[in-house]
Amino acid sequence: MPSSNDKLLQPILHTLEHQPTNEKSLKEWADELHTTERTLARHCQDKLGMSFTEWRQRRKFLYSLHLLRKGLSVKEIALTLGYHQASPFISLFKRHAACTPEQYRQRFYPRTEQPQ
Repeated sequence: MPSSNDKLLQPILHTLEHQPTNEKSLKEWADELHTTERTLARHCQDKLGMSFTEWRQRRKFLYSLHLLRKGLSVKEIALTLGYHQASPFISLFKRHAACTPEQYRQRFYPRTEQPQ
């Protein structure tokens, strides 16, 4: 996961590392940090090599791997990550892992007990 010591990005990255389900928008972060949304977006692209949205999605993906390992169902993971249903989460997961969450779990965490 790209990281940065940039003074504008540091509070955002720290928060999202510890609270991956935080849904604060880039505009809300900009307001809190007394800067503009465009400036923050530029810092993300320059320092992280990707947009804020992409960075957040990757963070959520990594957190979803942790939740898969813990044995949560795909629906529980989707709801935990702030999705209202599983299908958008599955799409996000497939973009990053090239397989569904269940396929990933079977391949990498075969001993994880599946919830009934």
